Amino acid sequence: MDIEQTIFQRRSIRKYNEKPVEIEVIKKIIEAGTWAPSACNVQGWRFIVIDDPTVINEILKNGAAAFLKNVRQAILVIYNNQSDNDSYKDYIQSASACIENMLLMAHSYNVGTCWINFLPSKKKLRQILNIPDYFEPIALISLGYYDQKINEYKRKYTVDEIISFNDYEFDDHNLITVSKIKLRLKRLARKIYFLFPYKNILTKILNKVEKKFNN
Repeated sequence: MDIEQTIFQRRSIRKYNEKPVEIEVIKKIIEAGTWAPSACNVQGWRFIVIDDPTVINEILKNGAAAFLKNVRQAILVIYNNQSDNDSYKDYIQSASACIENMLLMAHSYNVGTCWINFLPSKKKLRQILNIPDYFEPIALISLGYYDQKINEYKRKYTVDEIISFNDYEFDDHNLITVSKIKLRLKRLARKIYFLFPYKNILTKILNKVEKKFNN
């Protein structure tokens, strides 16, 4: 599978079959991540492979994407957050480059993945997985083999619509989709969710509205 085919065909997969991903394949996926660029070549990533149903359930019940209840394997990517570049948070950028490499390598092995940021608070995630405070949880990658057909989706914009040269020349009225008030309300709702003690009740509700498509 060439690089263009891998990039254009990769989709987020949220439903997997019973076949486990072999540990050697998981290591190849992680190794691909380690070849990503990192700020100042720190290479400050670490990877927690999760295949214990008890641990996955603990993450789920403390506030996470509802489809995790059917996930058997996942990788949590964490990164050393001791950076002096707080404005651009280069540790998040470095980890994100790593994650994208991992998703592409997984696809080349016909392993489905989903990049998950709907997770428990970072404080709670550190408690569950014994993560020291100088490492930042960045994202959880669910993975598994899958039987479903991969649908083709067009991008929301053509390349010409999202490029300008030497200045910002985009039409904001077409690009802004969320009002500031609505965004503040959504952020507040997220904070309230993590403070809510009975997340298992909310998880059942969220499971009905959670995105089911591939992207």
